[in-house]
Amino acid sequence: MDALEKLFTDVPELHTKKIIIVDDEADQASVSFYTDRNLDEGFGVGAVASSISRIRQNLATRASFLQVTATPYSLYLQPEVLNLNQEEYAPQKPAFTNILFPHPAYVGGEYYFEKSLDNDSPASFLHVTISETELDLLNFTGAKNKRNYDQRLRDNLLTTDKLIGFRNAILNYLIAGAIRQIQEADDDFWNKPYHSAFLMHTSAFQRVHNSQNRLVHLLIEKLAELNSVELHLLLEPLFNVLSLSILASDLQLPAIDMVIDTIINALANDYVGVIEVNSEYQIADLLGDDGQLRLDNPFNIFVGGQSLDRGITIDHLIGFFYGRNPGTFQMDTVLQHSRMYGNRCKEDLAVTRFYTSARIYASMRNMYWFDKDLRDDIIKYGDRASVRFIAKQGSAIIPSGPQKLKASCICSFKAFSRMLPIGFQTRSQTDIRKIIEEIDSKILDYGRGAESFRIPFFEVELILNKIRETFAYEPRFRNVGLEWDITPFIKAIQIGLDKHNTNEVIIYHKTNREASREKNGASFTDAPDDGQTDLPISRRLAVEAPVLMLLKQNGKEVLKGWRNAPFYWPVLINPRNMPNYVYTEE
Repeated sequence: MDALEKLFTDVPELHTKKIIIVDDEADQASVSFYTDRNLDEGFGVGAVASSISRIRQNLATRASFLQVTATPYSLYLQPEVLNLNQEEYAPQKPAFTNILFPHPAYVGGEYYFEKSLDNDSPASFLHVTISETELDLLNFTGAKNKRNYDQRLRDNLLTTDKLIGFRNAILNYLIAGAIRQIQEADDDFWNKPYHSAFLMHTSAFQRVHNSQNRLVHLLIEKLAELNSVELHLLLEPLFNVLSLSILASDLQLPAIDMVIDTIINALANDYVGVIEVNSEYQIADLLGDDGQLRLDNPFNIFVGGQSLDRGITIDHLIGFFYGRNPGTFQMDTVLQHSRMYGNRCKEDLAVTRFYTSARIYASMRNMYWFDKDLRDDIIKYGDRASVRFIAKQGSAIIPSGPQKLKASCICSFKAFSRMLPIGFQTRSQTDIRKIIEEIDSKILDYGRGAESFRIPFFEVELILNKIRETFAYEPRFRNVGLEWDITPFIKAIQIGLDKHNTNEVIIYHKTNREASREKNGASFTDAPDDGQTDLPISRRLAVEAPVLMLLKQNGKEVLKGWRNAPFYWPVLINPRNMPNYVYTEE
C-alpha cells in the first residue's frame, strides 16, 4: 500500500486519468478500526483503510471506488462522512448497491436454513447437532494440563461418548464418500475417479489444529485395524440413517456391502488423506490451477482455521464440521466461514451433512434471514432500500462504531415470516400442569372453542411469559445457550399491531398435537406447524394483525422425546405488508 500510494505521488500524470479502484472483500480492509485510548475518540482507522482513504482523496473526483463483498453489513453501518480524531476520511458507505445473483448450481443459505424446514426435503437431514460440551473438548485437547485425560479419550476413541459427534462425523463422511464413488463409477462412462472432501473448522489456534489432526489420524488408524465384521457393525447404523436422505432424493442407494468394501479398500491403501491447513503458505501449496483446494486423495479431510475462510472453495465438500463458538457471533465473519456454500450437485447434497451445535446453527439461521431480508429490500427498492434497526429504549446501533454487527443480538422479521422457540425441553408435568391449566382457561374464555379468535395484546404477552416458564434449558437436554428470548417475539407483535392500527392478536389454536422434540434423530424440530394446513390458514388470517399459533402438544416421552407433560408450542406469523425489520437489543 505504501508503494502504491507513493506511485500516485511520484507520477502526477496519473491524476489526470480516470481510475477505478476495486476492493475485493471490501468489508475486510477498507473498514478497519483499532482501539487506542490515547486518541481523542478512543479508536482509530486501520493502516490499510487509512492508505486507501488517502489515495482516494488525492485522486479527488477522478477515481471511482468499487466495493465487492458477500457480507456488506459493516459498510451500510458507516456514516455518510467519517470524521475521526480531527481527520476526515473518504466515504466508506456505499452510494448504491448492485446485487449479483448466483448461478443455478449454487447452494447457499436457502437450502441450509429454509428448505431444511421441509421435512420431506433431503435438506431436512443436513444439520447434525454436536453438543457444546464436545466442541469445548475438541477445542481444548491441546492443553498441557489435559494430557492424561486426552490420552484416555484417544485410547477409547471408537467407543467414548465424549467424542461421539466427532467420531460419527468422520464415519459418516467415509460412508458418504464411498457411496458417491460407487454412484459415479456406475454413471460415468469414462470411469473418472470421484474425490470428495470433509472440512473440520472449530478453532483459530494452531495447537488445536495439531491436536485434531492427530485425533483424525488416530481414528483412521483404529478403523484400519478392524476386520470387516467389526467395521460392518460400526457403520451399519450410520449407513441406515444416511440412506434416508438418498432415498428422499430419489437416487440409487448402493448395497451396504459394496460401501464397506470401498471403505476397507481406502483404509488399506491410504486413500484417506488428512491435511492440516493453518497458514497462507500451506494454502498456496494446496491450491490447484482452478483456485480450489486440490483433492489429491479419494477421501480428503482438511483440518484448519482462518486460512480456510475467505476466497477458498472446495469441490465435492460433503461434510463440514464447524465449531467456532464465541460468546457473540460476528455476522460477516461467520458467513465467510460457510465453506459448505457453493456449486453442489444433487447427488452430493443427498449425502452432505453439516455438523455444529444447536446454538451455532440457530445463530447462522438468523444471519441467513437477515441477509435475505436485506437483499430482498435492495432488489425491491434499489437505492431507496433501508435496514430498520429497532433498539430497546436507551440504546442504539452507532454506525461509526468500530464494532461490526453482532448477529447473536439480532433477529429479523418481515411479512408472513415465522418466529418460534426451538430446542427447548419442558419442565416436569408436576411443575407446569397448573401453568398449562391457566393458559387453557384463558384460551377458553376468549375462544369459546373456536379455531381462531382475537385476544388483546396484554393478554398475549401474559400467555407468552407463562409458556416461557414451562421450558427448561439444562446440559442434560443439550440446549444450554438456546434459551428462548421472548423480547424480539413481543417486539414483532407490537410492530405488527402498530402497522395495522389494532391492539388485538389473532390466535390460531390447535390441540392434541404430537410433534417430536428432534427430527431425524440429529437436530431439534423447527416446524411444529403443519405446512399443508396450519401455515396456509395462518397466513390467510394474518391480513390485519399478527397471528399467534398456540399448538398444544401432548408431550409424550416415548418416541417424541418430551417428558410426558402437555405444553404449548407458540409460532408467530407476522402480518401481511409488514416492512423488513432487524431487531437488536444493543
